[in-house]
Amino acid sequence: MASPRLSKAKPQTILLVLVVAVGLHGLLLGYPFWRLGQWLELPEAILALMVVVILLSQLLCRWPLRQVRSTLARSIKQLLEVPLAVSPILLLLVLAAEGGLALVWVDRSDVGFMILGVLGCVLPVGAFIAWRPVIKTLSLQNPKLAKALHIVQITDVHIGSRSPRFLTRLVKKINKIDPEALMITGDFIDQTGVDARALAPLKTLSMPVFFVIGNHERYEDLEAILAGVKACGVNVLRNRGVSLRDDVQIVGVDDSDDPTQLKRVLPGIDTPNRGFKVLLYHRPTGLEAAAERGFDLTLSGHTHNGQVFPFNVLVKRQFPKIKGLYRTYDCDHYVSPGTGTWGPVFRLGSLSEITSIHITPG
Repeated sequence: MASPRLSKAKPQTILLVLVVAVGLHGLLLGYPFWRLGQWLELPEAILALMVVVILLSQLLCRWPLRQVRSTLARSIKQLLEVPLAVSPILLLLVLAAEGGLALVWVDRSDVGFMILGVLGCVLPVGAFIAWRPVIKTLSLQNPKLAKALHIVQITDVHIGSRSPRFLTRLVKKINKIDPEALMITGDFIDQTGVDARALAPLKTLSMPVFFVIGNHERYEDLEAILAGVKACGVNVLRNRGVSLRDDVQIVGVDDSDDPTQLKRVLPGIDTPNRGFKVLLYHRPTGLEAAAERGFDLTLSGHTHNGQVFPFNVLVKRQFPKIKGLYRTYDCDHYVSPGTGTWGPVFRLGSLSEITSIHITPG
């Protein structure tokens, strides 16, 4: 299903998007795999079939396999995502090899096997990083706290693309960390029809959970998603705030493509003048408005830190606050690189992260 923005776009815009998409498919998923197959001296029929399947892989993943229900369907989808996972690094390797072959005589099959060896090392490493989020510890100080505060953030889990087993493993880790509260900053679910059994691990969390929607929830059956997480005891914050304790206020704002969303919405949310104020907002855009409204900490995600190198460079152009800790006035902004993955279960040049945040009075 196309995003709402695309469905409302003009025909010329849709045509441009399609042309760009086809061009990128050819560059990322056609040319490098075709050249590698040539260097490996694959028979032309097999090479052509391989490239056709690779070129169609993303169409299959975004259309007939967009909503996966069974373990088998999810496994097929994740297998078809593998070419997309390795395509950026393969493109760079092939371009470097083209230059080398133009300057120095080298057996092309040797070059092909060398590239294949690199991919054979990179693929399991990237899959391992994506499957096992690290626990990132962040230590802050703030004089508005009456006592120490320990919270955990997860974001961009992408249940639907990722299996319910992944959520079970996350919940076990979070319970072991034992924070005072868990913050989920959007893109928790990216598929229609995620059932109660898939979300059941949320009921075993031993702390209050606060959730704001991301862009993927907006693209799917939002009301059903919200009903599902609420049934698991999750506090959904849609342009409103609640008190975690007397000295801590948690505010959540709906994700929006509008960069002025926070500037427009925050003035309409009543928050106490005293105490420590945390804002949950999916994308790291317009966070300066939170600082101007007296917030002390904002938690965001969305960027995935590019997920796969060299997309980090491209994403940073759109979101300068791409990952890590930033500051505006007296407000700290933390942007997580994400806990799960979208598309390939693969990371290269970025980490999957559970963020454990300790704030002490000071």
